[in-house]
Amino acid sequence: MHGPMRAYDKTLEVWHVFEELHSQGKVKQLGISNFYDPEAVARLYSDSKVKPAVIQNRFYADSGYDILIRKFCKEHNIYYQSFWTLTANPTIINSNAVKKMAEKRGITTSQIFFRFMMDIGVVPLTGTTNETHMKQDLAVLDMPALSSEEIQIINEMLSDSI
Repeated sequence: MHGPMRAYDKTLEVWHVFEELHSQGKVKQLGISNFYDPEAVARLYSDSKVKPAVIQNRFYADSGYDILIRKFCKEHNIYYQSFWTLTANPTIINSNAVKKMAEKRGITTSQIFFRFMMDIGVVPLTGTTNETHMKQDLAVLDMPALSSEEIQIINEMLSDSI
């Protein structure tokens, strides 16, 4: 579901239609996108038979990087998927700290940020049409995790930008 409706009863009505499609086997999983209110996420979760499998939101400072929603996802085994991951975070990606991490490994700063996202339990969504970037993005899956110190450095940059 792409965003909540203005009235919660309408959101729930749409969700119930999706649940019916799920029960008919027409869809395998349900998810929500652009839900930035943790209470709205919790309410929909509570009121639904088929629970959201994924929440896809823009990962950026204006939403506080969805700290509470990501916590809810972790507690309820829901995937949190970020979109606009690189575009919304140029200051962090282009920071000296991230550049040093990338240089140390011989990879791009975007790859460092995607690896960080995966290390903190976020599934980053990439929207590139550039074949080289696609290969770089996929290569992140086989890269070792960042060190706890590197994760802490980037987490602090996120906190500082809120």
